[in-house]
Amino acid sequence: MKNILIPVLAAAFTLAGCGSEPAPAPASPPANAVAADGTDYQAAVAALPEAQRNGVFIRAIRDSGLPCQGVTSSERQGDTGSVWRARCDDGVDHIISIEADGNAKVSTRATANQPAK
Repeated sequence: MKNILIPVLAAAFTLAGCGSEPAPAPASPPANAVAADGTDYQAAVAALPEAQRNGVFIRAIRDSGLPCQGVTSSERQGDTGSVWRARCDDGVDHIISIEADGNAKVSTRATANQPAK
């Protein structure tokens, strides 16, 4: 498992926020952990359209040194927005855990049809 920073999130947040009003502060504390800068990276990744989210995940997978030419699908694992399964075009699944500070932990999930990498 490798830790990597997701710098592409900053660009995604910038584009997503163009022309919109800032969201009001929630009445209760968020379910996800919030980074020191006040950004809820886990919620931000969950709110991205699938194509943008897959772009974030391909960057995380490649930055961790794992081979992947493209992410074909991604889905949240469990009830929080912090753990995702991303499938590469070669059929290999990667588990990506988004930390509160925007770092991602990437690991490859071995199945009966694919060896662990």
